[in-house]
Amino acid sequence: MSFTLERAQAAEPKILANGMKSFDHFRKLAGIPKLDEFFVDAGELEQLLPGLPLSGDSALDKLSMLADNDYRTYAVGLTRWNTSGGLERKREVEYPPASNKIGYFNGLALVEIWVIDPPVVKASCGHTVVNPLHLALSYSDDKRIFDERVSLELGNMLEELGYEFENRWS
Repeated sequence: MSFTLERAQAAEPKILANGMKSFDHFRKLAGIPKLDEFFVDAGELEQLLPGLPLSGDSALDKLSMLADNDYRTYAVGLTRWNTSGGLERKREVEYPPASNKIGYFNGLALVEIWVIDPPVVKASCGHTVVNPLHLALSYSDDKRIFDERVSLELGNMLEELGYEFENRWS
């Protein structure tokens, strides 16, 4: 299914018993903006595509109480990525991660390739981050299930936007 946020926003929302809109229903209508994600050399990414917005856990770190990982996560639109020539993949993303050893991600950044140019906002700390609704849509179910702290912070952020997971832990 293609990513169509406007269609999802125009559709009749599914209202839950507590009066909140169902994020699960909204996500089925909108789709997922993220096409792929993988680790690249952080220095090369900054040289090739400076100023990318924070996404994933790095953006959630700036918008909530979640602490970031040992690496930064960035989002880039597919057109800009393809025009840049891209970078060599250094590692693939796995849930659970292949290793949690200190230093395993040294020098790496996680890049998310999006079907659209990621809409951005300024976090209260001044960092440029992906718009919160788009950020929530970009999280895979695997990541949400694997990491309860991410699920909790996403749930809190979505509540501020009038949405709620029908089942926050799955």
